[in-house]
Formats: sequence, C-alpha cells, structure tokens
Amino acid sequence: MREIYNKYQNYLPALFFVSGFVFDLLTTRRIDQSVSLIQQFVYLLLIMILIYWEVCTPKSFLKENSFANKIWSFHIETLHFLFGSLLSLYTIFYFKSSSLMTSFLFMLLLAGLLLINELPTFKKKGLRVRSALLALCLSSYFIYLVPVVTGALGVTSFVLAMVLSVSLYLIVCVRIDKVTNDKSWLNKNILAPGLAVQFAFVLLYFLKVLPPVPVSIKYIGVYHHIERQENQFVLSYERDWWRFWQSGAQTFSTRQDDRIYCFVSIFSPTQFEDRVRLQWLHKDKDKGWRIHDNIPLVIKGGREQGFRGFAYKSNFSLGQWQVRVQTSDNREVGRIYFNVQKSNAKQPRQWRQDFY
Repeated sequence: MREIYNKYQNYLPALFFVSGFVFDLLTTRRIDQSVSLIQQFVYLLLIMILIYWEVCTPKSFLKENSFANKIWSFHIETLHFLFGSLLSLYTIFYFKSSSLMTSFLFMLLLAGLLLINELPTFKKKGLRVRSALLALCLSSYFIYLVPVVTGALGVTSFVLAMVLSVSLYLIVCVRIDKVTNDKSWLNKNILAPGLAVQFAFVLLYFLKVLPPVPVSIKYIGVYHHIERQENQFVLSYERDWWRFWQSGAQTFSTRQDDRIYCFVSIFSPTQFEDRVRLQWLHKDKDKGWRIHDNIPLVIKGGREQGFRGFAYKSNFSLGQWQVRVQTSDNREVGRIYFNVQKSNAKQPRQWRQDFY
C-alpha cells in the first residue's frame, strides 16, 4: 500500500479534489437543503481545524508509525476533497444565479479555482493559498445562508454574512497566533490572504458583480396573453414554427390593442419572501437602452419549479426591447431580449400555448 501511495502521491490531491466535486454534484439539488447546509458547515469546521493543525501539529501526530501519524499523512488530500466539494457547490449555485457577464466572470473564477489549486506554482504557496480558499468558502457560504435563514436579500443580509465570515476566520487566526506568537508570519501567510479575499467580496457586491444567490431564474419568456386556470398558467403566443429556440414570442408581431406579457418563474428558498422588479427597456437609436418601466413583483419561496408571476405593457413602440429581473438590492437575476414588429396580417391568429 505504501509503495502504491509513493508512486501516485502526486496525483492524489487532484483525485480527492475531483472526488469532492463529483460527490456534491450527485448529492445536492436545492440551495436551501438542510442536510446540505449542515454538511457544508461541517466541512468548513473541518477545514479550519485542519489548517490550525497544519500550523500547530499535535505531538501525537508526529510519532513515527503511530495511527495518528498515518492518518495525518493524508491531511492535504482531505483538505483537497473538502475544498473540491465546497467549491463545486458554490460554482453550481452561483452559476444558476448568474445573469450579467460580470456575474459569469465571478462564476468562472470559482470554476477556475477548482483547477488552479492543482498547479505546482500554487502548491508551493501551500498554507497561504489554503487560507485564501478558506476565506472564499466562508464568504460564499454565509452570503447565501443568511438570506435562506432570514428570508430576504439586501445590504443588511450581506453585511451580516460578511461579519459571520470574517469572525470565524479571525477565530482561526487568533488560535494560531496564541501558539506561534509570530505576528509577522501570521499576517503574511494567513491573515492577509484571507482578509484580502473577504474585502474582494465586499467590493464585488457593491459593484453588482456577485450573483444574487440564493435567488435564480428558472424560466423567462415573452407572450401575447397569459391567464391562470386553476393551478397553472396558460401562456399564449404567435410564433413561426422555425423559431423553436425562442422563449415564447421573442419576435413579437403586434396588432391593435395588443399587450406584451413577460412571464417569469423564479426559484427562492422556503420561507423566502422578497420583492423583485421587472425593468422594461427600449433601445433608442441615438441614446441606447432607456428604461421605460419598473414593475414590482413580490416573490415567495418554496416551490421546486419557482414562484410564477408576470407583468405586462400596453403602451409600447416598435423596435428592440429587453426585460431585466432585478432583486431588491439591484442585482440582476435574469433578462430576456425581444423585438417588436408590426403585423399586417388579417387572418385570425393561430395561437401556440405553453403551460406552466
């Protein structure tokens, strides 16, 4: 067994990292799943303990041929598994909530960390990189845990999340400082990397780059008419058969007295209740995209397929339009583009229908 380990030990961290990714990909579905939230917190605690032990290794771990020594020899692989598991979850959850290109860049950063941690250059940094990853995982976790618990997004929820994240990180730093008593080393290798990451989260939030987790768009489409029949919405629209990729009537042929309906299905956690707004914009030839309406919509969480709602516009002009779905703290959940053109047809319309 020892020979096999020595032969393939350079590949084991990557194997454990990918194993963590696959494990959570298969076992987690909802962002507010209680078992998953508890599991993530346990993983974070284990990472904090392992990083603390990495600096302040108990003497029993160092006794040659002891059971504790044999177990401890796998602590780096264990850290890689835990980081892989957590980062995979954050990548998935943030991807679901990403809309703007800037949000996708943040999501790609998370995905990149799944790979970059395996590069030899970063492995040499060792503890410094693992400290930064711990800070990233703490911040990512609390940013969506707090809204899940409180049932609302906003600056207050974000500030509370960051306070919890920074507090836990500082607890680790204080514990290590009591043992090492070397503030210069602590600041360089643990405190500075972690606080830099958490400061970056604050900056990204106020720049509207962070995706609005735990809220995400399940579906958005444009329609000619919407009505509710019992427990489902009937979405009617007119569309050429070959425009099969469109969500409803994104090429909107309008006749007299038409309304434009925008239908959305938004996922949010159980007990969650907050307000979003559907922002309607029209593209002016000279001034670009200009806001025409902001229509509020109260969403309530818990439904697996998302909270369903719609808004409509009666007064509109021809040309290019878009609807952006934005949270109460002005972060974008999703958007849809469509083009309004005049129809000269006289024959009765042949409606297509979606049921949601």
